[in-house]
Amino acid sequence: GQFLQSLGALVSVKATSEQTGGVFNLFDVSCPPEYATPLHIHYAEDVAVYVLEGTLTFFWGIEMKEAVAGSYFFQPRGTPHGFRVEGDSPARILYLTIPAGLDRLVMEEAQLAPNSEPMTAAARYKIEILGPLPE
Repeated sequence: GQFLQSLGALVSVKATSEQTGGVFNLFDVSCPPEYATPLHIHYAEDVAVYVLEGTLTFFWGIEMKEAVAGSYFFQPRGTPHGFRVEGDSPARILYLTIPAGLDRLVMEEAQLAPNSEPMTAAARYKIEILGPLPE
């Protein structure tokens, strides 16, 4: 797949919207130590995450769970969620979205200037950024 830098992570788009007829997207995401997504909500797609390497803390709804290689999480659309890489080692996940369309946001974010506002791009793809993850 195509490798892109997106919000500090290295993302390989394994299945694009075009390749799957709009059914799903699949990403292989490598995250450096201490990487964290913001707490956010997808309104247009469900998200499934499978941890390949590393240790992460996942947040969804009001729950928080530690994850290691082999862990799986399903985050239905409309649920606040995010994750943080724990420890000194990087993490790697498979990130599946249903239906497809998130690949277009990832490609757009990879082209944004370093100091630009990713929230504007996210809003166009029906993603609400709520702020930093809970401590």
